[in-house]
Amino acid sequence: MSYNQPPPPGGPGAPLPPPPPGGGWGAPPPGGGYGGPPPGSGYGGPPQGGGYGAAPRGWDLGAAVGYAWAKFQANMAQLVLAALGLFAALLVVGIVGFAVVGALTSWSTPGIVVLMLNAAVSGALILVMTVINAGLIRGALGITEGRPFQAAEAFKFDDVGRVLGTAVLVGAGTMVGFILCYLPGILFAFVSTYALYFAIDKRLSPVDSIKASFELVKNNLGNALVWYLVGGLIGGAGTILCGIGIIFTLPIMLIGTAYTYKVLTGQPVAP
Repeated sequence: MSYNQPPPPGGPGAPLPPPPPGGGWGAPPPGGGYGGPPPGSGYGGPPQGGGYGAAPRGWDLGAAVGYAWAKFQANMAQLVLAALGLFAALLVVGIVGFAVVGALTSWSTPGIVVLMLNAAVSGALILVMTVINAGLIRGALGITEGRPFQAAEAFKFDDVGRVLGTAVLVGAGTMVGFILCYLPGILFAFVSTYALYFAIDKRLSPVDSIKASFELVKNNLGNALVWYLVGGLIGGAGTILCGIGIIFTLPIMLIGTAYTYKVLTGQPVAP
């Protein structure tokens, strides 16, 4: 090897090789760099496809009453027709039932027999009222989901067993509470306000529906109490004019309760 000959490549004193193409040593790889987010998304951005929707808005009494009134006006004909159907059914069952009791009994009939027959008629009235009222609740929930109310929906017999079981437990608990110094009955009726709504909307069992209603009321005590009182006043106002007004106030109360249920459970409400 000559002293003037350059050293072989890679040997001592040889010049450094040129950097590799594409950015040199330490350059980030194409497409975003080390640990960079994938193209088309920023840090903390929402997942593609919509996610879970907006956070639930807070409950407000004015909004609940305004919503109930607006939706009642928008569905007035069908709601009033359904309410009339409810009271017509109760009237027919009551007249026929007590007429049968009168035909089967006389002054000589033992009192226990008369009592049992009257209880049977009362049970039939409660059965009819519960089933049709559940249909009205189903329709009120549908209104909060953006579906127009149809009177025929009040006379559907969907989930009759679940609805009746829930209504029987709520009624029995309320009755026992009334026997125990009255106030426990009011308290039980209050905490079970949304039991039928859970049974219809979430298809929960009777016991689970009452438990869910209790938890909802407990976690939203102030708002639940306000609507319980105001809703009761709205419903009670219907007793004016010999009870005719309840044809209008009952649907308003049920829609307001459906709205309150949806908001307190964090579900969306159709405008």
